[in-house]
Formats: sequence, C-alpha cells, structure tokens
Amino acid sequence: MNLTLTEVAEALNVHYMTVYRYVREGMLPATRINRSWQVKRSDLKEFELARAGNTKQVSKSVSKISSKARHGARDTAPWVERIVSRLTAGDERGSLKVLEAALRSGHDIHDIYIDVLLPALVEIGDLWRRKKIDVYVEHRASVIVIRLISQISPRFLRRGLDRGTIVVGAPAGEQHSVGISIIADLLRFEGWNVFNLGANLPAIEFAKVVKDTQDLVAVCVIATMSDSLRETSKSISAIRKVAHRDIKCFVGGAAIKSNEHAQKLGADHWVANPRDFFASLDLLSSKAS
Repeated sequence: MNLTLTEVAEALNVHYMTVYRYVREGMLPATRINRSWQVKRSDLKEFELARAGNTKQVSKSVSKISSKARHGARDTAPWVERIVSRLTAGDERGSLKVLEAALRSGHDIHDIYIDVLLPALVEIGDLWRRKKIDVYVEHRASVIVIRLISQISPRFLRRGLDRGTIVVGAPAGEQHSVGISIIADLLRFEGWNVFNLGANLPAIEFAKVVKDTQDLVAVCVIATMSDSLRETSKSISAIRKVAHRDIKCFVGGAAIKSNEHAQKLGADHWVANPRDFFASLDLLSSKAS
C-alpha cells in the first residue's frame, strides 16, 4: 500500500511542504497518481534509514548549503539519480527544483550540464535500451531537458565581444540533439559565438555552413551511434574540402572511442568530454592571439 504525502509527513514528523520538497527535489521517490503524489512504504523506509544515519546533515542542511556555496564547495548528493527520477516521471517542475537545489549546494552551471544533465540523459537512454522504460518516456525526458536548458541558461549568459564562431552538429542518421544543445550553451558561456546545427545534418550542409561562416575557429561533429560513423567521416571530409587550414575539426560523442579513432575519421582532435573541448579551444585561442 502506498502512502500519501500527508501520511509521510506524519511518519517523519515534518511539515507536509517539507515532504513535498523532498519529492520534488528527487530525495524521496514518489509516483504521481491522478493528481496526488504517493510514496511506497519501502522507499519511505530507505529514506528514513538514510535520514537516521545523517541526522545532523539533514537538520542543518540550509546552513551547510549556504556555507558550501559561499566557499565554492560542492556536495556529493546523488543529483543524477534525483534528476533521472523526476525526468522519467515527466515532472518538469520537480526537475527544475533538483537543478536549483544543486546550484544552491555549490555546483556551477558547468557541473549542472556536464555532471548532472548529460549523465542523466545517458542513464535514461540506457533504461530505454534495457526496456526498463518506454520510448515515450525517453522522448518526454529529452523535451523536458531542452525546456530546463531554456530556463536556466539565460542566468549565465556571458556578455561582451565573442571569441569567434564554433559550429556544432550531428551527421545524417543521428536523431538526438539535446546533448548538442548542452554543449552549444556551454560554449556560449565560455564566450564563443555558436552555430548549433542540431542533429541529422547531411555532409553537404556542414560544408555549406563552414564555407559561409565568417570568423570560424572550429567545427565539432557529434556522433553517438556507431551506425552514423560513416556519415561522420563524410561530414568531416566535406568540411575539409571547403575549410581554411587553420580551422580545426573536432569529433565527439559516445561512438568515438579514442583520439586515434577520431583521426581515422579525418578529425584533428577527439572530444573525450566537454571540458576537454573547452580546454582545446582555449589553447587555439591563445595561439591565435
């Protein structure tokens, strides 16, 4: 038998809104049935055990979060697990609350995107591949992430002159564009002008945008599926034919396994993770100046 939030509040001896916050921030698993949240007794028991073993941290959570944020420290809460639970439930407001709680705890926007949202998308994709969730759940979660990005990103936009233009996109056959949007946003935070071409772009279109773009510094082609590697190579080849020799071509995504693999596809560099990409671009920028 499941419990209502009111019953959970009574069991924990806390206010109803405290339990509601636990649910919406992903700390306490819950399912929305009709118009009310319900909690499994087993999930409540696990939560109580964790809470009992960490009573001081819970009772002083607000002051600790503030202290961590002031000193630039980050906590070790399971943010990916929390956001996955809210995303798979289709809970956009709760997902936003999880991210805002992570920001209050000392995480910056790079942490939110790279260490929370991107791993959450990977986990949700894996749940779908293992038939743990339906495809509509995976699609709904992706749309929610896009909406979350649109709500959070304006808070961190960098003003002033840009450092040059970066083109990012995925080749023909790739259907997922959320990760590309996250990388594009992070590049903008780093001060770059970004052309986000999205997913499923033919090689000839990569060539066109490269040929028509002024002040282009680099192109990054993202490949998440092994089936799209042939198109990835074609896209890089098309870029090479029209790009100035100083323009660097990066390739990244789950389908690329090493720098040697990237070079076989024709790229200059492998993007193992977004932070490596930003560091490589910083190096290019410093050399150009």
